Amino acid sequence: MSRQKRKGTAFETQVLGYVRGRIGDPEGMIHREALHGNADEGDIKGLYIGGKSLVLECKDWTRFKLATWLDQAKKEAFNAGADYGMVVFHRPGKGGKQMGDQYVLMDLDTLARLAGAQEEES
Repeated sequence: MSRQKRKGTAFETQVLGYVRGRIGDPEGMIHREALHGNADEGDIKGLYIGGKSLVLECKDWTRFKLATWLDQAKKEAFNAGADYGMVVFHRPGKGGKQMGDQYVLMDLDTLARLAGAQEEES
């Protein structure tokens, strides 16, 4: 396994542990997802906001590629049949003991939907 892959796996595991610990997940419903190639479904599944499903894409990169990452999260949420896709990415200088300080990225439409906006008609 490459160094970058190990680093990413470790970050996903830290994010999963933090979310499970903060939300409480005695059943183990929040989980890391296996890779699905072109039909990848995000890194972490099993989260819900107001009964709607959420997929997290985790990134531990030195250089931020926000637009690319957000597009990936939205595509993977679609692949998973999830309502929302968000990116959790490593905040420089904030390690495993500061997981709550990591960044979360979403687009404005997702924020509006989380706040109760109605779905737009296509």
